[in-house]
Amino acid sequence: MITNPDYKILAISSLCNALLTDPDFSVRCSAAKALGKICNEEAIPALSKALSDTEANVRSYAAEALGKIGEKNKMSGDRTINTGGGHYYESINTDGGNYIQGDYINMSQDLAQAAAQIQDLIEQLQKQGMTVDVAQEQVAKDIVTQAQNNPTIKAKLVKWGQSLGNATVSDVVKGIVKLAIRSAGIPLP
Repeated sequence: MITNPDYKILAISSLCNALLTDPDFSVRCSAAKALGKICNEEAIPALSKALSDTEANVRSYAAEALGKIGEKNKMSGDRTINTGGGHYYESINTDGGNYIQGDYINMSQDLAQAAAQIQDLIEQLQKQGMTVDVAQEQVAKDIVTQAQNNPTIKAKLVKWGQSLGNATVSDVVKGIVKLAIRSAGIPLP
């Protein structure tokens, strides 16, 4: 734990810089993890920008760090932090899930449980001015990106596809899952 305030500011500044500019995604992941351990609100702007990183793991660690900062500083209620590329919802638990395009969908859940998060994401994108169709395509694209980068998520997407017939979810959510499955090159059951 860094106790000297001057060193702490320097460390946070250096980690934020690495998080946003280092070409090596593993360095960016490590910086996000370290910022989560330091738990200082000064890191929020950099962590928020990192929510739009091209690498899924960086986005996930940034979301987790933001959650830790919120817990430490006793922030309560649902707060939306504008990140430019989406929104981070502080009240969302990041254990076992994955951050997707500024919003969080817990891919470890079954489809019925994730449907509410998908629907919320569509509504947030619509509030940002996207049409329903464009918002659906964006969410599906982000899920596909996650599935291509992580075999566990790809397997979960396959399970979601297999459960489409039995799932009690909206047609919008079913459409997003079908589009993601097709776009990922996974044959529909």
